[in-house]
Amino acid sequence: MKNFIAASSMALALLVPNMHATGKDSHEMTNRLAGAASPYLRQHANNPVDWYPWGPEAFEAARKQNKPIFLSVGYSTCHWCHVMERESFENEGLAKILNKHFVAIKVDRERRPDVDETYMIATQIITRSGGWPNSLFLTPELKPFYAGTYFPRETFAKLLTEIGNQWVINEKALIADGEKISDVIKQILNRRVEARTITPEVLAKAGREIIASADIFNGGFDTAPKFPNEPTLMFLLQLAAGHKDGDALEAVTRTLDFMLDGGIHDHVGGGFHRYATDNEWRIPHFEKMLYNQAQMVRVLLHAYRLTGRERYARAAERTIAYVERKLMSKKGSFYSAWDADSEGEEGTFYVWTPEQFNKVLGKTDGALAAKIFGVTKDGNFEGKTILHFLENPQKLAATLQISDEQFTKVVTGFRAKLDKVREKRIAPHLDEKTVLSWNGMMIAAIAEASIILNNPHYVELAEKALFFIENNMKTADGGYLRSYFGGKAELEAQQEDYAYLALAYVHTFDATKNPVHLKKAQELTTHMIKKFGDPDTGDFFMVAKSDTFIRGKARSDGAIPSGNSTALEVLSMLTNRSPDLETRNRGDALLAALSGLAVESPRSVAYVLRGANMMRSGEVGPVQYFAQGKVRVEAKIDKANATAIVSLKIAPGWHINSDKPLSEDFIPTKLETQSKKALKGAVQYPAAVNKNLKFNDEILALYEGDVEIIAPLAKEVGDSLNLKLTLQACSDEICLEPVEGKLLAR
Repeated sequence: MKNFIAASSMALALLVPNMHATGKDSHEMTNRLAGAASPYLRQHANNPVDWYPWGPEAFEAARKQNKPIFLSVGYSTCHWCHVMERESFENEGLAKILNKHFVAIKVDRERRPDVDETYMIATQIITRSGGWPNSLFLTPELKPFYAGTYFPRETFAKLLTEIGNQWVINEKALIADGEKISDVIKQILNRRVEARTITPEVLAKAGREIIASADIFNGGFDTAPKFPNEPTLMFLLQLAAGHKDGDALEAVTRTLDFMLDGGIHDHVGGGFHRYATDNEWRIPHFEKMLYNQAQMVRVLLHAYRLTGRERYARAAERTIAYVERKLMSKKGSFYSAWDADSEGEEGTFYVWTPEQFNKVLGKTDGALAAKIFGVTKDGNFEGKTILHFLENPQKLAATLQISDEQFTKVVTGFRAKLDKVREKRIAPHLDEKTVLSWNGMMIAAIAEASIILNNPHYVELAEKALFFIENNMKTADGGYLRSYFGGKAELEAQQEDYAYLALAYVHTFDATKNPVHLKKAQELTTHMIKKFGDPDTGDFFMVAKSDTFIRGKARSDGAIPSGNSTALEVLSMLTNRSPDLETRNRGDALLAALSGLAVESPRSVAYVLRGANMMRSGEVGPVQYFAQGKVRVEAKIDKANATAIVSLKIAPGWHINSDKPLSEDFIPTKLETQSKKALKGAVQYPAAVNKNLKFNDEILALYEGDVEIIAPLAKEVGDSLNLKLTLQACSDEICLEPVEGKLLAR
């Protein structure tokens, strides 16, 4: 056993790509993956490996033959998954070894995030790192005893032979290893952490801890590889908006500026690649995932609201345009991803040479564009150049001795011409799979963009996507299916699917004011609680019923916020839009279940902290709801008239007290700024309506319907302004408790 461990450790140390391995061996066959509703699984349908999809047939085969399982987890746009397929899974000789000793199972991580989460933890336990392809060895009872990621062919062949032989010699020892590792996974996925109170001080401390890991020179966090870390950026933006945390805002804007300057941002076609392999964000890993586009849109929008920087708004618009052009189906749903590879090589679609620039733009403009986008003879990626700004746009404009507006116009023209030519290249593979949670994420982002950017077209896109989901991914009992591909929806939706779809409906309700969307969000949340909720702890399981060795919970944020942290956001938003007391109780219970982990490890659950802040201090978005959803509030700055305008839409049958309600027993409506210096004069309240209510004999001064409160602003006020609004809502029969909420006007 010791010799096996030593040999395996050597194998793990050899995770260096063997790019000189031979290519695809010729064979004419298909395996069980040929009819799978997954582009990733279908990519392996012609491998000589006797692949099984994840499911009972594979499990039964392993138990009946008493063979260990080789589990390969990946996704269709994964570059190193492609490499390992070419080097190993398409090789006849290696396939014979694999088929002889193992039952081989392929899993599309995007269709089965629960399987991916469980076995990625195993790999991280065994190797102290992770990634895709994720390569594991399991007992027939699905318990992992060894793992790695990408293996070069020769290393992989030796490892397969060694483990296959060890299973014959030391089966009991490997099973014991699997039991030990599985026990650790169970502890990680279902461990309880004592509840903690999330105070403003706790949030501030968490923010400082996160900011301490920021790269002050290049933006982002830690060192390469650099991921956008959108959940963390969203938490910092909320700290900046609600708590006036300048350091948090600076950490976000620094990151965004370097990303927008760098190669992780597609300067020609819009949108963002998955991550950068260098500290300066210039060399990306070229996959373009739907979930990155959705999250980056939200980050850019919220940064724009706080700073007023048009650059962020334009980048958000270009990202949505990319998604609409390249990732949206004709029926309205959103596809999953664009591959990193085209023409068999990574990044070919995106790189340029000076000669190509000159051919497209002409010699003079080509030279100017090359100077702007850093295109050189030697290039920065295998002899060619990934486009990036050598300096930020302001410095580039100054260097070129043109205004910022002229620079933007010039760059926009260059981009259009380059894009037209690039469209003629062989495009990367498109994963045409519709994933429910990712669609919910994108719909929420687009709906929010429709409000912040005042673009009704985005609402149309959001509602079209929701229409597709309701008509193609819903089950007869009111549930949903997770994945749609090739005209077929399948796989029972997971908790994150319900959470993200509910979030999409809440944001679409905010954008449209259509109560049908709010009702759908409430129904989805009720279904989620019933199907996935843990009544003992208050949080949620990933799946309704597990077919692994554990029914686990996802609480830490990864590339996307976990299903639990998203559920916290949904419950918080519904609490403000609905009088349902149970919604608040469920939100409080979920926060209690997540709070200990949030205090203990803020960097891993930043989105939980964001949800906690929303639960305790209210929202900071462009639209808010007060008084159990009876009062809709929007705040904006009218720069032309130097005023802040707070618009209130009060539900029929309800009113709020005026600024002078004519009775000391009622709380007046009051608008305040954080600094009195922000005001040039007194706040202007609308004319009140005087009425008698059934429960009170006195005449009261009230506001009903649609009203506006206007605050005249001093010249010193910038692009955004923090406000505090106090109000009390009443019907003809009852009065609700007074509420006090923070607003951000832009």
